[in-house]
Amino acid sequence: MSIPAVDPEIQSLLDTSDAEVFPLHDLDDVLADPERYRLLREHPATPVDDRVKVEDLFIPGPGGQLRLRVYRPTAEETLPVVLYLHGGAFTYGSPEAEEDHALLYAVEARTVVVSVDYRLAPEHPFPAAPDDAYAALTWLAAHAAEIGGDPERIALMGVSAGGNIAASTAQRARDLGGPKVAFQLLTYPVTDSHQASASLREATDTPVLNQTAAAWAWHYYTGGDNHTPYASPLQATDLSGLPPALVVVAEVDPLRDEGRQYAERLSAAGVTTELIQVPGAVHGFDLIFPTTRVSERNLADQVRALRDALHG
Repeated sequence: MSIPAVDPEIQSLLDTSDAEVFPLHDLDDVLADPERYRLLREHPATPVDDRVKVEDLFIPGPGGQLRLRVYRPTAEETLPVVLYLHGGAFTYGSPEAEEDHALLYAVEARTVVVSVDYRLAPEHPFPAAPDDAYAALTWLAAHAAEIGGDPERIALMGVSAGGNIAASTAQRARDLGGPKVAFQLLTYPVTDSHQASASLREATDTPVLNQTAAAWAWHYYTGGDNHTPYASPLQATDLSGLPPALVVVAEVDPLRDEGRQYAERLSAAGVTTELIQVPGAVHGFDLIFPTTRVSERNLADQVRALRDALHG
């Protein structure tokens, strides 16, 4: 099976971007060098939207104080809540790095977005990140009203590594009889620690994320040999009883097949599941190239799914 062609608009931006400014061109080399991936932990300048109030809250977490960055539309009514888990190969990223998306979901989907500043590997390997996410979920279920949120309408959303953590958190909430989750939105999620899919085996030179970078991420997160479901959601034997889901995969992405497989297994287990494969898209397309047509269309799909699930 050959690697699909990259969307021409994305390819043009890849060809003209500065590798010094855009280090994700060689993410495998970045992840191999701690000094380089630490640069991706820096908090970038964040956008401003006067329709959204942004504040940091600190709650008790399993590793000490846990920061939640809250985005609340200025509307006064009680709104549903999206618990957001950022991406970053388990090793970098922050709420600030994906703030433009948090603002978009807050305004367009009319939700309170709560982005978790979870602990990062390799300093804090599994299960630190999902422990932080579950602590945030249980806090929200008890305190949603304090931020103008409805505890009966909480969605989990995760991007890439954050998609892994969101899926894990949904499984844990079901297994422990924890807070009710109304919906899960998993965007090109990491789901399989075995790294055995065809799309991953073939991805020796794909843009943004390749086979080597994925292996580095798993090495830092679990040591490469932890296949328990909360680390590797696809390994769960039973996916029934989980929240309805939208799973987004990118066609030119090593994680495409494992994301598709997770969606197919959710559906087979009786979970209402929508799967969208974005043609020509690379890993992280909607974050890195948000103004391309394929990104704009998919972001509209994400907003539509959140509105339907939380306001319908």
